[in-house]
Amino acid sequence: MTTAKCLKRQAATCAALADATYDEESRERYLRLEQLYLALAEAEDPTSIEAGAFPGDTNTEPAAHRLN
Repeated sequence: MTTAKCLKRQAATCAALADATYDEESRERYLRLEQLYLALAEAEDPTSIEAGAFPGDTNTEPAAHRLN
């Protein structure tokens, strides 16, 4: 749980850096890093992220499998 929280914090930092930069290449890199951190956080603690993501979703299959 602590690892997922740390990864989410890193994702938020990347999002803030993306908003603050004027360089488009850097902005894209920060946004990719944000998505990577969020995916890693979900892999660490999938129940906390999926619980609020789609309130009406009753599919019990993990999100990583639904994306494929």
